Parts: sequence; C-alpha cells; structure tokens
Amino acid sequence: MSSVVTFEQLKTITGYSISSCIEACLNKNGVRFLYGRNGGIFTTVDALNAAMGIAKDTLQPAPHPEIDIL
Repeated sequence: MSSVVTFEQLKTITGYSISSCIEACLNKNGVRFLYGRNGGIFTTVDALNAAMGIAKDTLQPAPHPEIDIL
C-alpha cells in the first residue's frame, strides 16, 4: 500500500501554501489527488511517482493464467 502524502507535506513539496495553488500545481503535473473530509487535499507517493514516470514493479498487472481449452 502506498504512503499518503498530506496537505502539509504537499505545501513543502510544491512550495505553495494556498490549496488552490497546490491543486493547480498537481493538475499541471498530472498528479492525481483526492479531497479529504474537511476539504483538504491529499495524494499518495505512488501518484507522485506515476506522474514522474516512475512505476513500482508491484503495480504491474498480474499475468493471466494459462487456460487449456479442451
């Protein structure tokens, strides 16, 4: 499971302190994020990595099992 990146961490990462600016930055860079219960935004380390083209091997789809047709 991916680690959650909080609003406070996003402030540090992006250099912005206003949520609309952080949202714009994330959107511009293709980072998917969600809104929490109190309206704060958050994302995951995997979402940040995906936006940078970094993929974990564990995120690869499982191979389809071979099925013998009789």
